[in-house]
Amino acid sequence: MPHETGVAMASILMGGVLERHPKLRICFAHGGGCFPALVGRISHGFHARADLCQNKCHQDPKEFLHQLYVDSLVHDPEILRLLVSKFGPHRVMLGTDYPFPLGEISNPGSLIEKTITDENVRNHLLYRTALEFLRLES
Repeated sequence: MPHETGVAMASILMGGVLERHPKLRICFAHGGGCFPALVGRISHGFHARADLCQNKCHQDPKEFLHQLYVDSLVHDPEILRLLVSKFGPHRVMLGTDYPFPLGEISNPGSLIEKTITDENVRNHLLYRTALEFLRLES
């Protein structure tokens, strides 16, 4: 599933979807899957081998990270910190995978609470980013 999520993210970016629809809000599960680890290579490919990339995207895929949202359900403190570093706390939100058994069913947000020490960042991940994504907070 994380592989498919990463492919979906790359396809949306390289297909120019966010260029054509800059107000579109998309949140990707599984912390964006494999995409965060590959975005540097995707960016390099965009510049070095444009002939191999979708030509519908006219900007470096990295330029769109501020438009994407990912959930926090990665089960790894280092990867969670990577997500916050790559996307910023305003683009990472609590993910539970409910009702599926691979999620944080018994204690949603426990990885965030154990990993993120900055209270402001932690609150963004636990609820503020979701409220903003859903336009429930001004």
